[in-house]
Amino acid sequence: MMSRSLLGLPLAGLLAFSLLACESKEAPPAPAPEKVDEAKAKADAPKPEAKAEPKPEDATKPEAELKAEAPKGEPKADDKAKTEPKEEAKAAAPKGDTQPAADVAAKTSVPDAPNGILPKGAADKLVKAGGRPVVHLLAAGGEPRAAAAYALVKGTSKPLRMGMELEMAMSAAGMNLPPTKMPRMVMTFDFSTGDKKGSDWPIEGTLKDVAVESQGAGQDKIAEALRPQLEPIKGLGMRYFVDEKGRVHDVTMSMPKAVPQAAQQMMTGMTQSIESMMAPLPDEPVGPGAKWEVLGRLTANGADLLQVSTFTLKERKGDLLTLDVAVKQLAAKDTVTPPGMPPGASARLVAFKSQGSGTSVLDTKDVAPTGGSMTVKSAMTLEVQIAAGGKTEKQNTSVDTSVTVSYARK
Repeated sequence: MMSRSLLGLPLAGLLAFSLLACESKEAPPAPAPEKVDEAKAKADAPKPEAKAEPKPEDATKPEAELKAEAPKGEPKADDKAKTEPKEEAKAAAPKGDTQPAADVAAKTSVPDAPNGILPKGAADKLVKAGGRPVVHLLAAGGEPRAAAAYALVKGTSKPLRMGMELEMAMSAAGMNLPPTKMPRMVMTFDFSTGDKKGSDWPIEGTLKDVAVESQGAGQDKIAEALRPQLEPIKGLGMRYFVDEKGRVHDVTMSMPKAVPQAAQQMMTGMTQSIESMMAPLPDEPVGPGAKWEVLGRLTANGADLLQVSTFTLKERKGDLLTLDVAVKQLAAKDTVTPPGMPPGASARLVAFKSQGSGTSVLDTKDVAPTGGSMTVKSAMTLEVQIAAGGKTEKQNTSVDTSVTVSYARK
């Protein structure tokens, strides 16, 4: 897949400011959740004049457009239902095998999060830190429906090429760093699937190559500084397990010797990116248009995050699944312990927002995506408190990032 730590990859940002470069962070104070919920409720509420289920293609059209398309002189839906109930049902029924499910299993179970920060203990009620992702089916989709599961094939798969582009802006203590584009990072991984044990496959991964590609004269110096920092990472190994539904667990990493501290911090987020390449699948049979929500916990440079990923099944051809992915992250708590904090210093999240979208093409027999990309725009405001000389000083730092990650098989 590519849900969460496509966002945990910001290598360059990590070297510039380790806390903000990992995972997603987004905008100043997030819009009041109650307003978002109210808008969603209105969107979800059935129109009073149309009791029949709307067509899939009408679901995304504004009400004004739908009214404009209605033939003039047509009787109201309520009157028509009384006189022509059978015809009404025929008109409402989608054609072919893409008929959507009438039932929606659930709406999001995520509570309101003022400024993107969840109430204390709320994240633990949804999914425990370190626990496997929790999957909720939202809509089963149209016919034909069938169960979706991984059936990984033992052996080494084609190398995975992962590219990342990062743009970052920061303000602190009255100083503003304008949006800066970093050189493109490209990593090449090898993956190998072992013998299945129970419902799990053991996966071995190795980082074979790291490249820094300057995309303009202004990036040349940054690229030159990054290359020697990233070079020692080559050979990094990782091991994890994945079950038939794509839930990854027990991730361990073996770091090569003499890896710089900044690079080690970057790789923490990167391994979460690798972990999240497998899209967790629902237990129920699904068809075209199916939607499901995946709740997961992750740590990004000292921040405890709840990630909400929403998948939509766009197409299914044999073992290949084409998915649209929407990602949102919320802080599980406001306390943060970023690496490298000086003695006597503490940090607290004031506002946090992170969301993005993309596509992914999965082969359920393969451990890594066939292709895809995702863009995540993020922002956060962090209050840093420093105690020194009997005095305590507070300083707010705001960081905006835009990260685009793409996958391809060599």
